Amino acid sequence: MVAPPRGRWNRTPGWLPRCLHAYRSTVSTELPGTAVGSTARPSVRGLLHLWQVRGLRRLVYVRVLSSFGDGAFQGALAVLVLFSPERQTKPSEIALGFVVLLLPYSIIGPFAGALLDRWSRRRVIVWANVIRCVLVGIVAIQIVSRLPSAVLFVTALLIMGVGRFVGSGLSASLPHTVAQDSLVGANALATTAGAVATAVGGGYAIVLRGMLGEASSRIAAITASVLLFYLLAALIASRFRLMALGPDETDEPAQPLRAVLQGFASGLHHILQRPTVGLAVLVVMIVRFCFGMCTLIVLLLFQKYFTESAGVLRPGAAGIAEVLAVGAIGVFSGAVVTAPMVRKIGRTRYLVILLTTSAVIGVAFASQFTIWSTMVTTFVVGFAYQSSKVCMDSVVQADSDDAYVGRVFALYDTANNLCYVGAFALGVLLVPANGKGIGAVILIGALFLVAGIGYGVAMARLTRKHAAAGQTLTPSEQIDAAGGHPIVEVQVDPVPAGEVPSSPTPAAEVPVPPGEARQSG
Repeated sequence: MVAPPRGRWNRTPGWLPRCLHAYRSTVSTELPGTAVGSTARPSVRGLLHLWQVRGLRRLVYVRVLSSFGDGAFQGALAVLVLFSPERQTKPSEIALGFVVLLLPYSIIGPFAGALLDRWSRRRVIVWANVIRCVLVGIVAIQIVSRLPSAVLFVTALLIMGVGRFVGSGLSASLPHTVAQDSLVGANALATTAGAVATAVGGGYAIVLRGMLGEASSRIAAITASVLLFYLLAALIASRFRLMALGPDETDEPAQPLRAVLQGFASGLHHILQRPTVGLAVLVVMIVRFCFGMCTLIVLLLFQKYFTESAGVLRPGAAGIAEVLAVGAIGVFSGAVVTAPMVRKIGRTRYLVILLTTSAVIGVAFASQFTIWSTMVTTFVVGFAYQSSKVCMDSVVQADSDDAYVGRVFALYDTANNLCYVGAFALGVLLVPANGKGIGAVILIGALFLVAGIGYGVAMARLTRKHAAAGQTLTPSEQIDAAGGHPIVEVQVDPVPAGEVPSSPTPAAEVPVPPGEARQSG
């Protein structure tokens, strides 16, 4: 018998902001998953206590390093293509560049998902990062050799394509580090850390370009430094046990080629069988489309429309670096706020309020087309995108079977990036060359409203339908039905992914919010 907790997990420093410990610390003794290779997945609340879970913390390190490398690599290409004095980039050329960089997400995504549900995800993440190290070194040599941009983009295609295995693998691995009721907080920590790291990585490349100069050899050096981050990510991922990140089980055929070819169809069929998962994917697709169009508008505004500084805010490449910083703050803020707000008012209600409010504020500021209003809009869009993605990622993870989750996330990411590319393609028609397009701003606000209100109505209908038919609610519906206060159990200490406790730990009850009936375990 394990002794009761002595306060290590129940005490949170009083000087911390309330939003960081809005979730009570809880760890469940239940070991979900009975398949061979399944691991103990602790139930933990609060960002600080989530950070104590060794497997999750290690996964976050891998995501941060990989994402920082992605941001730095893309930032180095951006300053080479967009703000080089020898180049006068048109909106159509910017859109084409993003299509080239994001094409792997669309082509490789379904294949990556099928293989992630068959191969050791830990091994895939490690080798994908090692391969990217080699390819980044090749790009640096190409830049020094002053090869044509077309050659650079071909190698960039390979790097982004291999990166699909890393991104989808990390998303599919997350449920193997914590229990289902902890996925909202875990996603807030992991995906937001990655998003912030991507923005910081882009800023890193832009700032170094300003310090070192625009010579090809300097840009090549900045690009070459990216391989260090990919290498560190591979080394940290290699510390997981071979099958610690899954898959626990697979329904794949014995032939890998057949598994790849069936990945797209089976993942799509799984999404269509689970309406809550399909709705979550659709919401993020819409928000991602809006995010893409905002990106094009901002790039054009800082490239051609904003010509004078506004206090500390500057135009050009320096202004893009400031936009990345503000966007990173918005992303981080969205992550910090999401978990306690979902706990307080429920996931669906929070998402409806988030997107409708963001639509109104975003249109009000974006339509002014000043540097300051653009910064405010950047913060709002970054906050809304990350917060909604954290909510929807947890729905996809909780309501998808583990045997399919790799394929589901691969399709999920593919759909998101198709919408991102589609936003650039449509933006070429809607947004003027200088970026001052009021029609595009109104379209973005309208889509935010449709996504928020539509999701709220659809989830309400689904929940009523399942309840009337006497069907078991999905995990995401149960959280909404409980008003954001699921009843869980408490354990002394989280168990790292890949380790099983030698003896069960007695559970204690979590206090039930006032006015709610206590449920039995």
